[in-house]
Amino acid sequence: MSNSRTPATVVSLLEIVRAPIPSTLQMPSLKEFVGNNVQRLQRKLVNESSLLSLKGRKRSQCEKEEIVLADNIWSLVFDHSSPFDLISWRRVNGKFKRLIDKRFENVLYLDVYKMDITAILPPDRDNNGLFYRHKNAQLLLQLDRHNATIIVHERWASRDVTRIFSAIQLFARSAQTVLLDVAIVELVIAGLSSMDLSRWFAFQCYLRTLEGGDTEDSVHVQCIRKENQTNFFPRLKEFSIRVAEKDFPALSRMRDYAVDVQTIFSLRDTQLFRVILLSGKHLATTTNETAISKKRTNRHLRAFKKWIGSIELGERYCQQYS
Repeated sequence: MSNSRTPATVVSLLEIVRAPIPSTLQMPSLKEFVGNNVQRLQRKLVNESSLLSLKGRKRSQCEKEEIVLADNIWSLVFDHSSPFDLISWRRVNGKFKRLIDKRFENVLYLDVYKMDITAILPPDRDNNGLFYRHKNAQLLLQLDRHNATIIVHERWASRDVTRIFSAIQLFARSAQTVLLDVAIVELVIAGLSSMDLSRWFAFQCYLRTLEGGDTEDSVHVQCIRKENQTNFFPRLKEFSIRVAEKDFPALSRMRDYAVDVQTIFSLRDTQLFRVILLSGKHLATTTNETAISKKRTNRHLRAFKKWIGSIELGERYCQQYS
């Protein structure tokens, strides 16, 4: 059998090669390619949107089925929580604010001290079962059913000043018996004045450099009188101020803030106003005391008594030496 091809066979092969490619095997044009991919992407987006919508509806249904705890259950939770956490949780929702405010409104006794907080709670502990430490400030707070005790570190910082003022404001609305260190009283008055608390703290830092003495007596601030419509302690019955010997100049500075005493409490409704003079037994007598020192302390007391209206208080005003 011969391997040579006939002319007819060659012609047939050439016709096959020259024949046009079927339309099913042709490459798509650029326009068709882009159009097909855009349509595919649109279908994908529609499908994914439907899936997300379905998931959203399921999540919404789950949220609607969330279990709502009764008030008494939340009260048990609050009983075992830090008082500082309760103050923060008031902003969670209306229910929390209502329950926590109701708890705070039961506070009738408020004591606020400025002292070394490490003597109460070691630096490495958050609480001792009574006092709780603030996470971002040098503050301790003890809270029970009717009593709140706040302690700020004697070497306080600017942020401590603003936070303790806010805490005092919170409990001042219901407190009837109040005991404050004189430094805290000055802080409250400054907070109600036209002076910014950060500026007031800078002023206190300057006073600290004077280390007491007659020089501090001549340093004063000037504030613009503000009209306050309500009392800071609207339910106050008893008010006590603790004054150490080094803190007497603070008594004279109270009037510098241009805050009327009626802004702090009602003179008419107050049943007792007590000034506790710490380590001040010698102030009641002239024994072993220079006339200059006695004159200086009496001058500060007179200025303070005039500011609070001791004449109007009458026998409701008293001084205690301890």
